[in-house]
Amino acid sequence: MQGMQLVDLYPGLAALLTRVDAGVQRVREGDGHFLGLVARQAVSGRGKRLRPSVLLLSAECAGGATDSTIALAGAVELVHSASLVHDDVVDEAPSRRGGRSANSLWGNKVSVLLGDYLLAQALAMIPGGKREWFVPGLAEVAARMCAGQVTELRAAGKPLTEADYLDIARAKTGCLFGFCGRAGARTGEGSEALVAALGGFGERFGVAFQLADDILDLVGTDGRSGKPEGRDIAERKFTLPLILAAEMGGRALAGELVALLGREEILSEDVLRVRELVESAGAIELAWGRVRKWLAAARRELEPVPDGEARTALAAACGELFPMPVMAEAG
Repeated sequence: MQGMQLVDLYPGLAALLTRVDAGVQRVREGDGHFLGLVARQAVSGRGKRLRPSVLLLSAECAGGATDSTIALAGAVELVHSASLVHDDVVDEAPSRRGGRSANSLWGNKVSVLLGDYLLAQALAMIPGGKREWFVPGLAEVAARMCAGQVTELRAAGKPLTEADYLDIARAKTGCLFGFCGRAGARTGEGSEALVAALGGFGERFGVAFQLADDILDLVGTDGRSGKPEGRDIAERKFTLPLILAAEMGGRALAGELVALLGREEILSEDVLRVRELVESAGAIELAWGRVRKWLAAARRELEPVPDGEARTALAAACGELFPMPVMAEAG
């Protein structure tokens, strides 16, 4: 399975994603305005289009992707791109997906407006017919994502409980994946039971995705993700490996972690020390165990979904394809 992707397990997905990208491309071209130029930087890159893929495959599980599915998948990709633009402003991140971030190229002021522009374009892409469900649903997701980011930001440098951390992961990542599962099933005219099952799959898969991203930020991916390593520590985030290490290692280890993440300036040697403490406590493997539990929960949500290639592809995303090569676009 090395190097295999979802499009290899569900060949029809490639054609569907091409149609999604065509819709997103029209937004990137814009109307000749400067924001159209900047949007090309924000929406292009090495992202795997994983959220649109979950939406499209959910629709295929429920009866088949439609024009509405394609449009909604494009809207979801724009919402995700907008969140990354805003995240990079908040985090003062210099890079994104192996290239320079929008804020490093154009500054924070333009980047904030760019994120707003992408959100507006996403709403404009939402298909008619069921806008009364999709618009409030996507707006609620965007609000939850913002709330999760603010909670995480305010907790910087402070130890979290695992329950608090999981609440943040659900809000930051799980809720948008959950929306993708539900929305895809709705556009495919799936039953309410199928909508609920695929929504449950998406949310649980999204949480596992965020947990894995946080682990890989600490231990590295040998450059495969295109993301800088140790950024979470530099931003003073108590992610799952640190939380588990603090619980397992006793008061002294927990105190050292708090002291390291509380420093005014976190140096490269501090990052290495945090990694050493977490690894010595055995927290990395324990954290991967948590990821496997969330993936198993996601697979269980697929039990009422009819057998077929789309269902097989979603199940594979929780197994042999996880976490690489799909980690390059985590938020």
